[in-house]
Amino acid sequence: MLISPRIAAPPPPAAAASPRCRGFLPAAASAAAGSRRHRGGCRLLRRSAPPRVGAVTSTVRTRREEGRLDRDEVRRLCQEPNPEAAVNLLDEMLVRGGAGALAEIAPEEQAAVLQACGEARSLASLRRAHRLLSKSLPEIATPILHMIATLYCKLGARGDARRALEGALRPPGKEHGDEAKRREAYEKLRELHEEIRAAGYVPDTRYVLHDIDEDAKARALMYHSERLAIAFGLVSTPPGTPLRVIKNLRICGDCHNAVKLIAKVTGREIVVRDNKRFHHFKDGACSCGDYW
Repeated sequence: MLISPRIAAPPPPAAAASPRCRGFLPAAASAAAGSRRHRGGCRLLRRSAPPRVGAVTSTVRTRREEGRLDRDEVRRLCQEPNPEAAVNLLDEMLVRGGAGALAEIAPEEQAAVLQACGEARSLASLRRAHRLLSKSLPEIATPILHMIATLYCKLGARGDARRALEGALRPPGKEHGDEAKRREAYEKLRELHEEIRAAGYVPDTRYVLHDIDEDAKARALMYHSERLAIAFGLVSTPPGTPLRVIKNLRICGDCHNAVKLIAKVTGREIVVRDNKRFHHFKDGACSCGDYW
């Protein structure tokens, strides 16, 4: 009996029903498909993971918590007082948070740090605190700036106090021009003293009460405020323009002699108003007749 191979061969197993697509391709179907394009199968869907909101919120909360702890530590150090450690902590906050990191420090906390520096009489800590606040804050509040200037004066740094207030009062974009004019005025004052020395001026060092040598006394007299004002007026006005200077203290005898000669060598009329009277200097003489 002959049996046809078709009849003898067992029927091929029925293909398993393909599961409904659930976003994945079954492993068996994927292996059978090989490099062929699978038409009826499922494609693997790649979806981006949702943002980890909890992690972001936790990070923000951690930063805020760090800032609060830093401020509490600053207050504690100021109460001890330990100004050097407080300023070091401000420096660390600036390094960690970058520019603007100290904006979260309230004005009363800034004042506490500065007051601690003043009570400890630490000029170096005060200068560091001032520099850090200037670097981190867009603008230092006026009461804080006045406090800084006052503490500078109490610690004997009058130059720092003047520069702090000048920096606050100077309009933006005027720094370079003002500095150039300042240098020009000082140079003009030195030239004037060479000229009046040639005209017979001799510094009267009796008006310098500090215990310093004679050369230092002569330099101190040269930079008295009325002479600086006159030098600034000379470099800022056309030749022949009268100069008027107002002084809230009495002019010293040495400055009186110097201004007479300055008026003579420059050909200017100079009027100085001190707390007693007007002095009109012209052609080497004064209207007071050297008596006031």
